[in-house]
Amino acid sequence: MSAVVELYSRLVHKDPTKYKGRLGYACINTVLRKQKVPVFCSRTCRIDTLKQKGIEYVKDLALQNVKDLKTLIEWNNENKITFMRMSSDIFPFASHDDYGYSLEYAKDNLEEIGKLAHKYNHRLTTHPGQYNQLGSPTPKVVLRTIKDLNYHADMMDYMGLPPDSIMIMQVLSHMGGVYGDKCAAMARFEKVYNDLPENIKRRLVLENDEMCYSVSDLLPLCQRLNIPLVLDWHHHSINPGEVTDLVSLVPSINETWTRRGLKPKQHYSESRKGASSMMERRAHSDSVKNLPPTGDDVDLMIEAKDKEQAVLQLYKDYNLCDVKDESFVPYHGNETMETKGRKSNKKVKEEAKIKVESKIKEEDEDFKQGLSHTFDTKETIPHIRTRLQARLENSETKEVKKEANADELVVSKKRKTKSK
Repeated sequence: MSAVVELYSRLVHKDPTKYKGRLGYACINTVLRKQKVPVFCSRTCRIDTLKQKGIEYVKDLALQNVKDLKTLIEWNNENKITFMRMSSDIFPFASHDDYGYSLEYAKDNLEEIGKLAHKYNHRLTTHPGQYNQLGSPTPKVVLRTIKDLNYHADMMDYMGLPPDSIMIMQVLSHMGGVYGDKCAAMARFEKVYNDLPENIKRRLVLENDEMCYSVSDLLPLCQRLNIPLVLDWHHHSINPGEVTDLVSLVPSINETWTRRGLKPKQHYSESRKGASSMMERRAHSDSVKNLPPTGDDVDLMIEAKDKEQAVLQLYKDYNLCDVKDESFVPYHGNETMETKGRKSNKKVKEEAKIKVESKIKEEDEDFKQGLSHTFDTKETIPHIRTRLQARLENSETKEVKKEANADELVVSKKRKTKSK
């Protein structure tokens, strides 16, 4: 047996038919989403629509999302799934700098969700958006992150959910990475974390990622700060860090949960068949064929394109639960390496350039009204454009847009100087 095959075999559950934990899925139920009247929890709108129809329109969308969450939980219970990740978009713009609002108006509706989850012993978790960065060197980004985390914590508190309903974050890596200095980024995170409000700290957990922060990076941090660590088996297969024997570390990882009286939670997914490059391996398969050696009584989030169907397939494959014929949709597709809607890098760059140019033109009037910006004159035009594009795509706040306009003026000046 080759070393690779031997390592892989060690990361597969020896007898999946004896798996003791709950299997769950993330955010969308494919059966309910495809109904004639779709059931889903991420209705939202554009800011232009919000301005035209008012914040009450947005709040009504949120109430419909909450109503559909109730339907999802009922469906899950009927199909013996008692573990699910809630959408982070249930309340659109709730943590927005300009259009944010309190969830107090939905208190009764959220309380109903909590009671239903308690009735069915349903574990609900959430995964705040990818632009949250507690390790960012930019204070404004950190403040916005805390604001968004507070929104998620408020939502779960209004639901009255127990402590094991947590917020999962790749806190240090989401859209920020190591910022050129991993140790400094981790130190910033630790400082910010220690000062977080208690309603956030009691639900916040960390997850190893596939690009920057491995289990070997995060486990010591989690042990020191008493933060549960979500082990993502797929991410570890891509970014193992300094770990050579993950299975031997599983008890220590699970102990970051149990010492706080919480049931451990892990993530599992598989790459698509034939994946070899880093980008190919990162993409999740439609369903999964195996279960990992999680340890006893661990809840496992199955991160697969087929969502609840991937869980039902595992139920059938390993005789874990009876599966209703009317709920199960047999897979007939041919999984490929292509992702629906994926475009070539050239087309993406062209569209991004058009988007940037369009945004600058639309907002030029703001800059003419007296905005100012401090910039590094040593920055190259590509650097400025990259920074500008990220700001325009990742934030809709007026302040960031103004800064982006100023950056584009620098680009224009440098272009003229270069042409001379």
